[in-house]
Amino acid sequence: MTQRNHVRHQKMFLAAVCILAFTVCGLNPVYGEAVSSKELIDNTKEMNGKTVVYTGEVVTAIMDRGENSWINLNDGDNAIGIWCARDLTRQITYIGNYKNRGDIVEVEGVFNCACPVHNGDLDIHAGSLKIVKAGYLIKKQLNIKMVIMSVILFILAFIAAVISNKRK
Repeated sequence: MTQRNHVRHQKMFLAAVCILAFTVCGLNPVYGEAVSSKELIDNTKEMNGKTVVYTGEVVTAIMDRGENSWINLNDGDNAIGIWCARDLTRQITYIGNYKNRGDIVEVEGVFNCACPVHNGDLDIHAGSLKIVKAGYLIKKQLNIKMVIMSVILFILAFIAAVISNKRK
C-alpha cells in the first residue's frame, strides 16, 4: 500500500468514526436544543440568544409582514411568537381555532427574551420550519341527548306560557 492510499484510508476511517459517533450519541452540531415554552419563560436570561428547537400547534393566524411572517405556536402550556421568512409559512395548511386542529410545527431559531427588533417581545426568529403532524378539520357531531332535552324544555316552556296566559 502506498503512502497516499494509507493516508486516504485513515481519513475515511476517521470520517466514518465521526459519523458513527454523531449517529449513536445523538449529537448534531448544528441543531438547537429542544425546549418547551415553560423552559423558555422560566429561563429567559440563560436561553437568550441561543438556538432552540420549539414544537407546537399553529394557532390564531399567519400575519404576513413584507417578506416575513408572524405565527404563534402553542405547546399546550403557552404560545410563543415565531418570526420567520414568509416562504416557510406556505407549507402550513391548518391554523388552530374552534373549527380546526392546527398543524403541529417544529421550528429552529434564535430565542430572544426581549427582542430588540420587535419592541422587547419574547420571540423566536426561526430559520427553519417543518410540519411534524398535519392539522385537520374538527368534526362536530350532533349530540342527540342535547337535542331531545332542548325539545322537551321548549315544550315545557310553551305549556307553562299557555297556562300562565289562561290564568290572566
